[in-house]
Amino acid sequence: MHHPNDESESIRQLLLVKRDQRWVFRYRSGEEQDLMLHLARTAQDPQQDFDWFDAAVLSHRLGTRLAEQLKQWMGANCTSGR
Repeated sequence: MHHPNDESESIRQLLLVKRDQRWVFRYRSGEEQDLMLHLARTAQDPQQDFDWFDAAVLSHRLGTRLAEQLKQWMGANCTSGR
């Protein structure tokens, strides 16, 4: 059953403020690979003031966020051996 507040359906975002620019990348759970590809394409675009370091910073944040979500999920779904 679909619930509008289901975490898997919520829109997430990564934000980077660089000088006078603000970069906001929005994605849904399960779209992380697409987001990574988009970060890479943006970093490759010479018309953008978004470089590989910026992409690395945001991909690191995404990885940290995913690791925290995994820890929460494991804590909620694993039973103790006691």
